[in-house]
This record gives sequence, C-alpha cells and structure tokens, in this order.
Amino acid sequence: MKFLIFVISFLSLISCSKIDKVSSLLKSDPIVKEDSIKITVTPDISVGTNNINKDSLSLIIYVNSNIPALGLTYSLEVKRNETNIITFKFDSTSLSNSINVKLGGFTIKGNYTIKLTVTSKSNINNSVIQNFVINRNRIYKNYLKTSYELSNFDSWFSSAQLYKEDGSKYNNNPFIDEQSTQLDIDGDGQEDVFYYEGYDLNINPTPNPPPSIFMNNGLILKQTPWVDAKIKEPHGTKILIGDFNNDSLPDLFSLVAVDPPNNSPAGYLNTFDFCNLLINSPSGFTKEKDYTDQGFWYSGCSGDIDNDGDLDIIAFNFHNQSNGVKSRIMWNDGNANFTIDFNGIGDIPVVDQSELVDINNDGFLDLVINFHPNGVNRINDFRILYGNGKGFSLINSSIINISGDLFLQNLDFVDIDGDGVKEIIPSGNYINLSGSPVYFISFYKSYDKGKIYLDKSNQFIDYNTAGRFYHIIVQDIDKNGLIDIFSSDKKDNIRWEWNGSKFIKK
Repeated sequence: MKFLIFVISFLSLISCSKIDKVSSLLKSDPIVKEDSIKITVTPDISVGTNNINKDSLSLIIYVNSNIPALGLTYSLEVKRNETNIITFKFDSTSLSNSINVKLGGFTIKGNYTIKLTVTSKSNINNSVIQNFVINRNRIYKNYLKTSYELSNFDSWFSSAQLYKEDGSKYNNNPFIDEQSTQLDIDGDGQEDVFYYEGYDLNINPTPNPPPSIFMNNGLILKQTPWVDAKIKEPHGTKILIGDFNNDSLPDLFSLVAVDPPNNSPAGYLNTFDFCNLLINSPSGFTKEKDYTDQGFWYSGCSGDIDNDGDLDIIAFNFHNQSNGVKSRIMWNDGNANFTIDFNGIGDIPVVDQSELVDINNDGFLDLVINFHPNGVNRINDFRILYGNGKGFSLINSSIINISGDLFLQNLDFVDIDGDGVKEIIPSGNYINLSGSPVYFISFYKSYDKGKIYLDKSNQFIDYNTAGRFYHIIVQDIDKNGLIDIFSSDKKDNIRWEWNGSKFIKK
C-alpha cells in the first residue's frame, strides 16, 4: 500500500514537473515587438507652407522602420481650410516600404491641409500621423481661345446665388441679360460674374455706372464694389473674354451700344458709344484702353484669325449705314496693340450676331454672322464667311435659310456626330399671334462638309421652345458624357440633353 502511494506521488510529481517546464518555456518565449513606424515623404513638405501651381501633387511615402508582418494601411485626406471641405481621400494597404500617391483636389486657390496616417495592420496603436500645409497658387486657365469657346462657361449659376455686398438678396438677374459674362477674375479656380446693370430709358443722359462684380466663394456670388480702372464708356453689350496681351490672365473687351433715352430727338443717330478693353493683372483690372470710333457696337467676336498665336477682334457697328463708322477687324500684335482693317466686312449692314468658329475643321476660323441687308427691318441674312487666315468676305460665303421673323440672340456650335463639321444652333425669339415672345432653339446640320446647312430642328431637338432666356450654352454641364444645351440661369432649369440621337428637354 505504501509502495502504491509512493508510485502515485512520484508520477504526480513528474507530471507537475512537465507542466511547470512547459509553462516555464512559454513564459520564457518573448512576444515579437513591432518597430515604431517612422516615415518621410518626397518632396519634403514637412516644414512651413508649401506652394503648388497644379491641381494635383505627387508624393512618395517612405517607411524607415521594419514593416509589420501583416503590412500597413495608408490614409490620406486633403481638406480646403477655408470651407473645411474634404477635396480628396485615399486609402490603401501595402507590404512595401514605399508607396506613390497622386493627390488631387487642389482646384481652388487657397490653403489646404494634407493629413497622412500610416498604421500597422496588426497593431492599431502603432500609428503615425503627419499634417502638411499646402498653398495652391493662382489658377491659370487657357484664355487664348475664341470668345465663343470662352462663353460656354464652366459653371451653371442660379440667380438665387446672387447677394449684395451687405448680404441681402440681389434681385436683378444678369443671367437673362445680354451684358454679362463669367470668368475667373481673381484666379481662384472659380468663375465670377461681370455685369453691366440695366438703365432707365426715361433718364437723360443715360446713367453711367461702373460694372457690377459678383465674386464666387464656392457657395454664393457676392457683389463687390468696382475698385479697378475707371471706365470712360461703360454699358458693354457683348463682352468678349480673352488673353489679349498674352500674359495668361483674362482680359475683357466690351462692345458698347447704349440705347438712347426715350426723349432723345436724334434717336439711334445719336450713337456716340465706343469700345473699351480692360487689361487684367494680378492686382485686378488696372488698365483700360478706349477705342474712340463712335458707333453702336452691338456685336463682335474674337479669336486667332491669322494663326499667329494671339487674339484678334471683330467689331460690328450696327448702324454703320447711318453714321458711316465702318465695322472692322482689329489685328493684334500680341501685346494688345491693334491695327484696324475694314476690308471685307466694313460695310456689312446691321449685324446683330457674330461668332468665330472653325466650322469645317480646316484650321482657319470662319465668321458666322446674321445681318439685315435692308436696314433694321426683319429680313435675316444668315451666313458663313469662310476663313483663310487673312480676312473675310461676303464673296466667299454661304447663306443659311432662316425665317425673317426670328430675332436671333445666340449662335452656338457642336460637332455632335464627330464627323469634323460643326452643327449650328441658333436661338432667340419670335412674336406669336397674341403678341408675346416665344423663345426657341434651332438645329442646322450640314451633309457636305459645311457648305450647305439645313434646318433639322424637328429631327434633332425635342420640344424646342422654352421660357425667357438670353445666354444659351452648349456644354456637358453635369459631366455625364452627354452634351447639354441650357440657359444660363440654373434656377429656370431650361435644358436639353443629347441622348445619342436627339436633344431631349429635361
């Protein structure tokens, strides 16, 4: 019996010794610890404010410590400081000790914060966070384009976004008035509004206020006082945007045509308006040039007619038959110094619409105009004057048949089927039997490389009338890959969208 007790005790002792040994071995086996994550970035943006001139920034993130067995997670966030809006996010995992990331979202001038977080996948407490400050410098857009191209604005504003300087609502609507345009005045990447207020025809002499400027902060358009160069003859009708002096900043050429007061005895013979050019600079429109040939400068356009790398201007005096002031091409020397040329277009009467566009894709800008050969009566002569890099003439042109009772307000163009020839989209209004204006969109197509255009409105536009509009824009405004035709006041929501075979009213 004693022997049995001894054996049991011995076996128990051996068993306990094994357990203790195993336990001891487990305790002596250390847990593998991760290195604390250490990182650097290239380019080095870790100190101060870093200036960039692009919408994006490429970074290489290096991990200078041992990589955990399960790898790392990388998180990048770009925030615009002024609005606290996150403009870019990136999340990824990697087992590598470096990763390349192209950060976007720097599309508006201002200060941004980049937040970089690198974390171990096996230990969330092993993490490092770094913040970097970025200043996006002035945004430069290509303003060496035709005035027509630059009139198809990037932003679709609503009149509900307009506010006065004191924060109260602004009740006028520049988006349905002729004498307004959109451009990025301060280079922050957002289009602003430049507008000449309407005036009371019962006041003599006509009021002569400076333009109204509405600056875009990303949410609203706030009216700011005009503090730039004094304009001797404001009241621009059609305003041409372009970089006329080749300094990469947008300038403004105003064709000026002021309706005379109702009690003016001379009527439209009293047309003593002259055009002006506002030259932009980093500190604003500090310089103004006047072109003092007096007339009623109702229509015009700009573009590189002679393909020499600068923007030329065409200006039409609506009443040239009455006051003898000829319409003209203004050839640019590249520094906004212009040579006047009357050849070919000087005596074309009563031009109310004009645009420069390469209609047939031959490398030369063509001039599309509507004029009234018998004066101001409603006979439309709508035609294309084909360009050759030297000028234009009615001799080298083709006529487009259009009803004489249509009052054209816009000419737009699009190569909707990609055949290299642009379709023409005239728009405007006519008076119905009740005496009220009806606003319309038309569609003209060529099947012979831009020589003859046929009215195909019924085939290509669905329900082509709408409420009042002035500016019509052709642009994929919702960025869905489909071209839109729309009126410039978003509040009215006058829009057609291409569905592959027809513009459908939305």
